[in-house]
Amino acid sequence: MLTLYATGLSANGRKAMSVARHLGIDHEHREVNVYRGEGRAPDFLALNPSGKIPALVDGDLVLTESNAIIGYLDEAYGGGRLGGDDARERAQVRRWLFWEAAHWQPALIDALAPAVGHLLLPALVPAPPVASTWRGPALLPLLGLLEEHLAGRSHLVGDRLTLADFGVAGMMTYAGRTGFPADAFPAIARWYAAVDALPAWRATACGPWA
Repeated sequence: MLTLYATGLSANGRKAMSVARHLGIDHEHREVNVYRGEGRAPDFLALNPSGKIPALVDGDLVLTESNAIIGYLDEAYGGGRLGGDDARERAQVRRWLFWEAAHWQPALIDALAPAVGHLLLPALVPAPPVASTWRGPALLPLLGLLEEHLAGRSHLVGDRLTLADFGVAGMMTYAGRTGFPADAFPAIARWYAAVDALPAWRATACGPWA
């Protein structure tokens, strides 16, 4: 049986957990709360020396990196139904997953880390002196690009749910508690509301994000 090491407290963990649920993949979930140091446990470090989640074990395969994991789950166990219908769609799905890892997630981590840290560990991480900003110089161009792309679209690629939606939605886990300016970015807000309504996505909400 597949074993997925993750926590829904994490954007990256949540995207992998949600894809597994959405595809109806039989698997064992092992909670690894990296915010409590569980990623540094010797048995987990033996699987993933970086101590990060998610991690997937399938027989002798040990796979890390959330976007690689969701791609594997879809291709190996989901019939590829979230990966795109043809070569062009598959390329676009990969494009958004690469964009998410290279640009979207790093910019959001910089902007939201103080607030997210306090929400997850209020006794250890003090409240930030100023509210999180979604309007910083690194993040605004990315928001503009995503807003323009989603205007008039229901999904990131084609007209149905793909891995691109799960991948980019991961960091939006934190949006509701960190002041995401929905009025300024209505297309993003509409798109994420649809993702947030998915049973698999709702089932993985926990902690401050529930």
